[in-house]
Amino acid sequence: MLEEKDLQAIAQLMRTEIQASEERMQNYVQSEVRASENRTHAFIESGLMKQVRLLAEGHEQILERLPEAEEIDSLRSRVRTLERIVTEHSQEIGELKRTQRNKMQS
Repeated sequence: MLEEKDLQAIAQLMRTEIQASEERMQNYVQSEVRASENRTHAFIESGLMKQVRLLAEGHEQILERLPEAEEIDSLRSRVRTLERIVTEHSQEIGELKRTQRNKMQS
């Protein structure tokens, strides 16, 4: 039969083995987390960041092409003036056509 010293020695061995197993498990988990982080960083760097850079470049090119606010105001004013003139000319042309038809019918 086992004596108390034997049981204590077995208990100590079990604690030591359990502690070693826990340390191995923690090291494994930490290495897997690091590997996962590295894969995530690589994905972000190679995939997402490239797309973000391309998007930013495209956005920058669009902004460069857009007229300034003052230019837009000036263009709006010019378009309004042109619209008014076209409307006036269209009315004058319509009146001239009516006058021409009336003369031809008389």
